[in-house]
Amino acid sequence: MFAFLRGTVAFKRLDTIALDVGGAGYEVHVPEPVSRRLAPHQEAVLLTYCYIREDSFKIFGFLKEEEKALFETVLDINGVGPKVALSVLSTMSPAQCGRAIMENDVTAFTKVPGVGKKLAQRMVLELKTRMGQTPELNAILGEPQTVEPSLEGDDVYEALISLGCTVAEAKKAATGARKELGEQARPEDLVRAALRSMAKVK
Repeated sequence: MFAFLRGTVAFKRLDTIALDVGGAGYEVHVPEPVSRRLAPHQEAVLLTYCYIREDSFKIFGFLKEEEKALFETVLDINGVGPKVALSVLSTMSPAQCGRAIMENDVTAFTKVPGVGKKLAQRMVLELKTRMGQTPELNAILGEPQTVEPSLEGDDVYEALISLGCTVAEAKKAATGARKELGEQARPEDLVRAALRSMAKVK
């Protein structure tokens, strides 16, 4: 239908704007973050999605490709309509949505108006499955980041810190020494191995 609309914001309501395109006013449904970024009399280009049913024709607008793509992906889930899909984008950014999916954070989705626990569980499950199968969705939501385990309280790490190593140096050297000598090695041997590896780098 429409790939995008370029025009001037005539006025704003709670979740819609009126976009003046060459004298024709289009009512466009937008998520809250998009509405906040637009002001009356401002020129805007909105990427659009047209939702057409026998008794309904609505236009949804977005400022970024990832917003539109996430809307379409959520809308494709069984039991989710355009109102709920739009509410997801009003409640969470694509990056926050990605984190919630990877962490199985059902509670984050229950904060979306119109989403109960059962629907939230289905949304997390289906979106997580699609993230594993669809590279494009990974790009929309952001690749999950690996969280490094803390080494605080580790004898080798603490010894290296006390010798003046930076946190990054101590983490890298302590981890490398354990890989080289094994977890059963004595702490003093591990410290010496870590210091040797750091000397080689320097």
